Amino acid sequence: MKILMVVAYFPPEIGSAAHVYYDLARAFIKKGHEVHVLTSYPREFNLDKRDMGKTFHYYEKMDGIEVHRSKHFSIRDFPLFRGLEHFILPYQYFREYKRMNTKFDVCLMYIPPLPLYQLANKIRKYDGTPSILNYQDFHPQELIDVNYGGIQRNLIMIKLLEYMEKKSYKTADYITVLSEGGIDYVVNKGADPSKVTHIYNGIHPSDIEIFEAHKDFKKKENIEDKFLISYAGILSPFQGIDNILNVAKELKDHKDIIFYLAGDGMIKEHLEDRINNENISNLKLLPFQPREEYFNLVNSSDISIVSLDERMLAPCLPGKLTNLLSLKQPIISIVSPEAETAHFIELANCGILVEPGDVLGFKNAILKLKEDSVLKKTLGNNGRNFVEKKMNLDKNVEVYQKIINKLY
Repeated sequence: MKILMVVAYFPPEIGSAAHVYYDLARAFIKKGHEVHVLTSYPREFNLDKRDMGKTFHYYEKMDGIEVHRSKHFSIRDFPLFRGLEHFILPYQYFREYKRMNTKFDVCLMYIPPLPLYQLANKIRKYDGTPSILNYQDFHPQELIDVNYGGIQRNLIMIKLLEYMEKKSYKTADYITVLSEGGIDYVVNKGADPSKVTHIYNGIHPSDIEIFEAHKDFKKKENIEDKFLISYAGILSPFQGIDNILNVAKELKDHKDIIFYLAGDGMIKEHLEDRINNENISNLKLLPFQPREEYFNLVNSSDISIVSLDERMLAPCLPGKLTNLLSLKQPIISIVSPEAETAHFIELANCGILVEPGDVLGFKNAILKLKEDSVLKKTLGNNGRNFVEKKMNLDKNVEVYQKIINKLY
């Protein structure tokens, strides 16, 4: 089949969205399909420092994937301009789609940005190509939950986005979500239950072997004698990163424990100010890491952290979970007990749950895993077993193939 994948972020950009679809595209190609990706021109704030300032091709073939890029304005740290960017994407991408002059069998679309559902409708009307909308996050609910950009004061914007959300579910040819809770969420908002399937993000077994081979991060950082606790990902109001800084302060007397945060985002300056002003000397903040070094950090860590703001209750799952579990990382999950991530951690039995704001509980969880190597290993093995059974990209592609067959 000829498959078009639409995603707003793609390598060389760094981040979960970029690599979720890069890996999935390679898995489709392995099964003999032709894959094109329609995406945005790489943005400086999503690049490794080695790629900053480079010029990239608008079209290139990357590991068998035909990548088509559309250039448009993008400002990360201003919610108003970020919102405008999302609204223009369907029109930018549709122009590029027509220039591609190729008839596809299906379009697989990563959402958010939510307005991209309009692109799916445009493509269907233009040449009849059906789309599968793959909801990785649920907007506007998550934006409302954390009052992103003061959205709770803008009732008109909330009504507009809620209208778009419901319309996206009702007009979709098919919908995939990351969790069982996601199915209930979209059906309750108008989706046809016969057109919704739950598919976890996945990883290819052969990739795990490659990622496991790199484990010298501690040596590079000269911290081989330290118990390393890491968080790698976006630094935004959605993640509740302050919880990590709070527990690091509580553990300053434990000289053999060190924290590393690797990422970038809207609250980076806030975190830097706290680290400096409060002298949090056992925590180091790194920029986004290139993929191989990201996996090196994870693979070298003794504990990995998954953190979400306590208000984040929409049924989504952090993209990093697949990577952490595949590398046998015991997880401390700082999330509301009502969050979908909490249910997932319990289902996979791969970590310890701590409520946001419970600094003592967080501290005790760290010390428990540090002192109990058997528990630490068991949780890591449970995570790997879950990945092998439920997050195998070969199996994911087979599910997508069955869905595509239903569309004809």
